[in-house]
Amino acid sequence: MNRLLERPVDDPAPTGSSVVRRLRAQPVGSASLAGTAGLFAQAVAYAFGWSGEALAAQVFWYLGLVVMVSAFAVLLTAGGLRGSQRLAGSLVFTLLLHASWLLSNPVLAARFDESLHVTTLLGLTQDGWFTGNTMLPVSPHYPGLELAAAGVHWLTGLPFMVCQIVVVLLARTTFVLALFLLATRVGRSSRVGSVVVLLYAASPQFYFFNAQFSYQTVAIALLLAALWFLVQAYDAAEHWPWSRLVGAQVCLAALAVTHHLTSWVTLVTLLGLTLLMLAGSEKRRARLTGTTLAVAVTVTAAWTAVVGPLIARYLGPVFTDAGNELRQVLALDGGGRRILADGGGEPMPTWQVVIMTAAIVLWCLLLLPSGWAAIKGRTLRRTPARWLPLALAAAYPLLPLARFSPSAGEVADRASTFVALGLALVVAMWAVTKQAELRGLVAGGAVVLVVGGTLLGGGPDWQRLPGPYLAGAEQRSVDHDTVAAAQWAGRYLPEGSRIAADTTMDRVMPNFAPVVPVTQGSGSLNVTPVFAARWIRPPEVALLRDAAVDFVVVDTRTAGETVRSGDYFEAGSVFGPDAVTISPESVQKFSVAAGFDLVLDGPVRIYDVRSLRGVPETFADRENPGLPGSWSPVQAVISLLLLLVSAALLLLRGLRGARAQTVTLLSLPVLMLVGVLGVAFAMSQVAGTCFLLAATVGLWSVIGEHTRRLSRPQWVRVLVSPAAASVLLVAGATGIATHAAWEGQLPDRELPPPLVGTAP
Repeated sequence: MNRLLERPVDDPAPTGSSVVRRLRAQPVGSASLAGTAGLFAQAVAYAFGWSGEALAAQVFWYLGLVVMVSAFAVLLTAGGLRGSQRLAGSLVFTLLLHASWLLSNPVLAARFDESLHVTTLLGLTQDGWFTGNTMLPVSPHYPGLELAAAGVHWLTGLPFMVCQIVVVLLARTTFVLALFLLATRVGRSSRVGSVVVLLYAASPQFYFFNAQFSYQTVAIALLLAALWFLVQAYDAAEHWPWSRLVGAQVCLAALAVTHHLTSWVTLVTLLGLTLLMLAGSEKRRARLTGTTLAVAVTVTAAWTAVVGPLIARYLGPVFTDAGNELRQVLALDGGGRRILADGGGEPMPTWQVVIMTAAIVLWCLLLLPSGWAAIKGRTLRRTPARWLPLALAAAYPLLPLARFSPSAGEVADRASTFVALGLALVVAMWAVTKQAELRGLVAGGAVVLVVGGTLLGGGPDWQRLPGPYLAGAEQRSVDHDTVAAAQWAGRYLPEGSRIAADTTMDRVMPNFAPVVPVTQGSGSLNVTPVFAARWIRPPEVALLRDAAVDFVVVDTRTAGETVRSGDYFEAGSVFGPDAVTISPESVQKFSVAAGFDLVLDGPVRIYDVRSLRGVPETFADRENPGLPGSWSPVQAVISLLLLLVSAALLLLRGLRGARAQTVTLLSLPVLMLVGVLGVAFAMSQVAGTCFLLAATVGLWSVIGEHTRRLSRPQWVRVLVSPAAASVLLVAGATGIATHAAWEGQLPDRELPPPLVGTAP
């Protein structure tokens, strides 16, 4: 495999000026320079967005994306490159795409799923195992993501937001590395590997959902890492290649405690591979796959049995709603929902609809000849195992149809993560054989596919770009007033206070305050009727008493606004139009209701309703919580110095080799194990730093012998290379985006103490 990556090529001598010759001689660096220039344009777009300049933000954002995709489309499909160059280009491209998404808000994890997992992370690190999360009750029971972040935090003392970013970057690197290696192995060509990465980047979930601090992001990386170890076992000479099989089982065990659906999909995939290999008389591969499957089933079944009831309550309604809505679609009944519009009914611009349609049509056009070539055995090997990627690819045309219903569309979006794996492989295997005919269409086609996929998976522009507050709009509903109210709650509300609020405050407040949102999904009551009612009557008061609500949180900015994404409140659409479009009367009713004591006034109001149950109205008085989580400045500085020294040593020696790949692919399970140790034994910061030092020395001893030393002239050339300029552009883009987000989202002053009540 490493010979494939390092296979020499006969490149024509670069011609032109000295600058042109240098750029042509460094194709990865040149593409990186163009890509980071695109990223810089997007950082400017985010600054415009935070200042409310929506049109300028959109122009710079799309310009940056087109530049980024075009540059790497040419690189990843070009001839005359070594496999190591293609791998480097694949990693840089996909990490730049992640940076493009991340820099929209590098200060706070404000997106819906992310904030839920931050709550789980805080509970895990502060209170221990399986601490309740009433907004996502299943999350504490699949803590792989949070354990990895806790491991980074314990080792380095870095702020939680930085730890989250590190884990997602590792997951993205692991995923792309494994995807490239698998595709290169199947296609017997590193060009196939890089084209598969390019095509997979057009998956609707790649840019947006699978870039979040969410358990699926880590899960799909573990899935591909496990498959790569299994493929290495196929290629090994030993009868039982235990090291590869153990590597696969480590990843599968980590997957079992990270994400339910992905672990089950993996088991089905392994079962399918086993049966197909048996059908093809590939007995050794079938034995290895079947053994891997048997152990994985045991581990996954044992873990699933523990959390079975929670899983049923969590996933049951999702699939039920999806099935009902899919039947509506088949009956040509849209249910009153406008297609290609957000929840508020605002339609997508026509040009975006055209790009999305063109991407879908182009995928289908590519699938026809590539699928036929795979069926006939002209691209994929003529073995029964080829039907697995073919089946995945053939499912693609069904996914756009599911978008005509919201719940079915959500299931289809999640499925696209896996369908795109087969689709990218089948199309890439055919496209590489047609490289001469398709050469002039590469950049334009890649732009259409990636931009179209990003639009399909990312929703309207307000979901991609920051800006002023929008009601019922996920992260756009989290602004400085929202954060200020959450920080106020973190300072003054008693620990364990039960709050009734909209879904935005329900997910954001636990990131800052020790409060418990009241939800039916966690076994309590649904308090949506309290908010949907035009006035407070005895039934609403009784509901608050029965749910033991302490505080009611009301965002007055929702008055007169229709929700743009999801629901304002838990299962809000079930409770009629007053829970979808908030009337001013519904917001103002609390100010005149008996027993509702206003303790925080402003855009976000908090009412103390403990008097309805005869509970004393007392408050805490803590320090301002700041951003979610804690950090240790001294430990962080020491850790960063260790990491910088390690990075410099690796750069000086030019890291390469299979061991480096193995270390990367196992990094997430190792971090999870470190997180387990840190949580289980409550280890100190000193212990974490010592552990990091020992791990750094051990890592260098493992991979150091597989590196080559760069000469002094080579080191000087690194400093003046396009790669160095790219680093400067990334640093500049990060600074611009971080400053804009900091100014735009974080409050510049503390809110006053409670208007009523006394400190205990």
